[in-house]
Amino acid sequence: MAKLAALLVSFAMLMAAARVERAGAGFYTPASPSTCGLKVGYYHDKCPHAEAIVKGVVGSAVLRDPGVGAGLIRMLFHDCFVEVVV
Repeated sequence: MAKLAALLVSFAMLMAAARVERAGAGFYTPASPSTCGLKVGYYHDKCPHAEAIVKGVVGSAVLRDPGVGAGLIRMLFHDCFVEVVV
């Protein structure tokens, strides 16, 4: 009887996992751009030069140390994915 119960529990867990896998096909589906918080021109009305300032500062930092660019990209993906998944 215990073997049958274990088999049924295992089967139920397998079916639940298959249902979850099929629903997302194993991939994260991002929100549409209209619902995302980040967009080009976000600060245009409040601080029109914000994007140019950030671009200049980041560009000069990357020229001094190319590893800064990789670190910023890693930080962006880590923060965004952690925020979305949690």
